[in-house]
Amino acid sequence: MRTPLLITLLSLTSTMVANAVTMAGLLEGDVPPALMYGTNDPSAQVMIPFLPAEPKGSAPRPAIVLIHGGGWTGGDPSVFFPAARYFASRGIPAFSIGYRLVRPGTNDPTVADCLTDCRSAIRYLRSHAREYGIDPGKIAVLGDSAGGHLAACLGTIPDPQDASGASSRANLMIPCNPIVDMGPGEGNTNSWFRLIQKGAAMEKKTNAEAIFATPEQIALAKSLSPISFINSASAPALLMHGLEDTIVPASGTQRFADALREFGVPVDLMLIPGARHAFILTKYTATEQQVIDAMLTVDRFLVRNGYLSGDPTLALSPVPAWIPRSRATPKSSASPTSH
Repeated sequence: MRTPLLITLLSLTSTMVANAVTMAGLLEGDVPPALMYGTNDPSAQVMIPFLPAEPKGSAPRPAIVLIHGGGWTGGDPSVFFPAARYFASRGIPAFSIGYRLVRPGTNDPTVADCLTDCRSAIRYLRSHAREYGIDPGKIAVLGDSAGGHLAACLGTIPDPQDASGASSRANLMIPCNPIVDMGPGEGNTNSWFRLIQKGAAMEKKTNAEAIFATPEQIALAKSLSPISFINSASAPALLMHGLEDTIVPASGTQRFADALREFGVPVDLMLIPGARHAFILTKYTATEQQVIDAMLTVDRFLVRNGYLSGDPTLALSPVPAWIPRSRATPKSSASPTSH
């Protein structure tokens, strides 16, 4: 088994960067009008396009889709606006997307609907590729937490609709602190599986009967578990996970990387010392330096795969752009009971 790369917190941005873009600058800026890619819930099924300042040329450009976390029950596309602005400044169209959110006390929407929406967003981009000047064969997906799960799904789980039209398959996947296995844990304690069960299983005080796993629920959870669908056709991956993540264990990402490698899928695994959950988000648990280091890792991965060219341009702000949230009172971007 290949040893994962442990990212040290020695600054990846210690040298001067030509034409530098600071994180403080990325926190501010215009927000393009949202586009509706679906009709089930137009208020949720939206994408916000951040396009490069340079006009599209004759050669189509790769694109990146950003998928927010929030335990499938919360969150919104705005958390990735700074990242989208950065990638657009590097010359790649970036699309931060929303999707229908699960309401634990109801039957709909479900986690499966979240994935269906993300698939619809990818198909929308491919069917409008010429309009945006993007290469339909070079669409990367980056997601955080529950969004990391959805990004991993897009890179692994076959879509029955792909045979009848534009494909929803990601060409590269970049899951950050993702949930890769939705199945029941020991004693059916996996909170992600409880979100599959819904109903009484989602109540704060549950009993053994409420969380008893039925064969149908287990099958549904497996159908939404990226680790169950890995094969040689899975998308090349950059997997990143903080080693101080107490919300989603890094061990699952390690297993996911091992399984991809068993099928010969190119994968970079970055286990980050000192990083907590949602380390790639601004104004959250990570320092500005940690977010920048993660973004530069993504940038260089995209360069190696022909999605970007040249050197990264992201640098520290002259004054820290934010103070990380206290360790004592973290707010999960993954836990289905945190919203």
